[in-house]
Amino acid sequence: LESNGRYSDTLGINLRDEGQSERDERTVREALRFFFSTEGYVFREFILEEIVNFVDASGREATQEVLRALGLSNLPMPSFIRAISPSLSDEDKRMVQQMRRLSAFLLGDFESVISPSRDDLQRNSQRLRQLIPVVREYAPELRQFATLLGVRLSEKALSRGLNWASGRLVTR
Repeated sequence: LESNGRYSDTLGINLRDEGQSERDERTVREALRFFFSTEGYVFREFILEEIVNFVDASGREATQEVLRALGLSNLPMPSFIRAISPSLSDEDKRMVQQMRRLSAFLLGDFESVISPSRDDLQRNSQRLRQLIPVVREYAPELRQFATLLGVRLSEKALSRGLNWASGRLVTR
């Protein structure tokens, strides 16, 4: 930014002349271009791993909440189920909370990181809807990324299952 604080050399735009929606579109388009480029590979892999960890921990958290809500949390669970869906560690819980805050922050919702409200959620939903055309430009890359996410989540669950099975073989 120059001294007037309104011109971005990086993006090459005059922020005074461009509305929030146009800035959002330009920013998202440039971020997605980098993210899916060759230069963005390391960052993409890092983000993929973080999302896998977040989704895995969130899924386990949701499963445990459902069991508690149904009054089933005290029932004995088969060891295989416990192996593929272990309880959340303190680190897992911290990571889930941090990812929720990070998501809000990255959506530009700085206030809700401090105190979320229904109005904040509606404003973010509207901003996201306006970005759908830009995101559609990267639909093939996003589908490939989502597929890779599914594969990595499956690998994580399968790894837990195989560790459980190999532990059973060794102890017998």
